[in-house]
Amino acid sequence: MSIEYVNAWRKDDPRLEADARVIWSEPGILPDLAEIEIRVKQLAVVAYSDGQLAALTTLNVRPFEHVRQKFAFIRGFVTPAFRMNAVGREIMVETHKMIENWALNNPDENLAGMAAVMQVPGVGKRPVGRSTGMVLVGYTPDNEQVRAAWFEHFRVPGNLEG
Repeated sequence: MSIEYVNAWRKDDPRLEADARVIWSEPGILPDLAEIEIRVKQLAVVAYSDGQLAALTTLNVRPFEHVRQKFAFIRGFVTPAFRMNAVGREIMVETHKMIENWALNNPDENLAGMAAVMQVPGVGKRPVGRSTGMVLVGYTPDNEQVRAAWFEHFRVPGNLEG
């Protein structure tokens, strides 16, 4: 099985967006149509296997108050047919590489890293992810892990008091 990873970040690609809408419209996935339209504009990486959508990620760029910097919060979705292989982990790695490269080439965005709230049971037994480098930094009020990885090129600004 070969997987093709496609950079969708800020591309406004009608085909990628249509494929995402189809998946998210399936029963029990994202029932709120308004939420689907928000997420479509946050597409980051889309994975295909023989032309079939296997997985996708979205990024929501926002302040990460815990570290006082702007981070890209990732969400991932793997279609049921691809859940028992490494596609979920691989698309996280691909997304991290893509957004780090984007941040390096867009320094005015001042994007410091990538973060995630881990909502998949059984994921995150080690405090540092082997493939993603994401580190456990805390928990949500619902006891979900919060993980983050800083971009290699990012430097913390001077005094952060305040």
